[in-house]
Amino acid sequence: MAHPISPDNAIGRISRMDAINNKSVLDAALRKAKERLTALKLNLDKLETKDFGVCSKCKNEIRIERILLAPESSFCVNCPR
Repeated sequence: MAHPISPDNAIGRISRMDAINNKSVLDAALRKAKERLTALKLNLDKLETKDFGVCSKCKNEIRIERILLAPESSFCVNCPR
């Protein structure tokens, strides 16, 4: 569903617009999933180091609840991304 929609595709104007919109939504979801995967891998690499569970910005401890809810996060709840 994320493939390009060609202008010569004879699916009708409304259907084509809907397909383009769906592609945009899927592209955004894919981009977000890739970003999350990258962040998860980065935090996985930190797992056995002293940097795991430490906010990248303020250097305070990240609460375990946050790590469980958002394991991809490298920031505590007080520090914006």
